[in-house]
Amino acid sequence: MRFRDARLTKPAEFDRVFAENQRARTDAYLVMARPNQSGHPRLGLVVGKRILPRAVDRNRVKRCARESFRQRFAELPACDFVVRLLARPAPGKEVQALASALYRAGRRARETWPELATISTTQASHG
Repeated sequence: MRFRDARLTKPAEFDRVFAENQRARTDAYLVMARPNQSGHPRLGLVVGKRILPRAVDRNRVKRCARESFRQRFAELPACDFVVRLLARPAPGKEVQALASALYRAGRRARETWPELATISTTQASHG
């Protein structure tokens, strides 16, 4: 599977996660998760100009977040994750705690919506 397919791209996909989600937080990030029907985890990023005005800084944070997601991809539940930057991360520590926050939010989402989690697991094994 290509990791480009594991991204949230449409506003409706983000809106669905924003509307109902389970959250986990680090010092710099808020991770929101909701089970999906695709059978694999997907990632969306919200990195605002207000917190990081320079594009080079925003892009670095996004690259680091995507890499953290890639490294934990096999362990994550089938959820849509939206990672929102809350504060300027310390240089070099952009995603130190992000991987565990992704897992925590996904676990909470699957506990909250077990019927969606069951559907996505069943579809993943048959589709």
